Amino acid sequence: RHPAENLLRPDDGGRWRGAAAGEKQLSVVLELGRSRPIHSLHIGNDGAAFVEVLVGSSAGGDFQVLLPSAALMSPSESRAGAEPRRVRLFGPDSLVKGPAQGSWD
Repeated sequence: RHPAENLLRPDDGGRWRGAAAGEKQLSVVLELGRSRPIHSLHIGNDGAAFVEVLVGSSAGGDFQVLLPSAALMSPSESRAGAEPRRVRLFGPDSLVKGPAQGSWD
């Protein structure tokens, strides 16, 4: 009902969820049309407790951590399923300095 392709269609709701409730870890890879810097992230939560963002380049190399694991819900909110939808802004101070200075696709 909420496939990963929805992340590329924010005007249609942009929601993405795993196939089964309670999955321990999920990941998605988004490919941008061209390399560009990433100065901040707006991440909308739909039931996830934590998020981590990695960046990479089609030129090769390993993925690098741009946003270290960050809580989107408190442990009690997660257990209770309270307030599963909210948006967090991660500005330049939240991002890892080295990767935040690069351009990624």
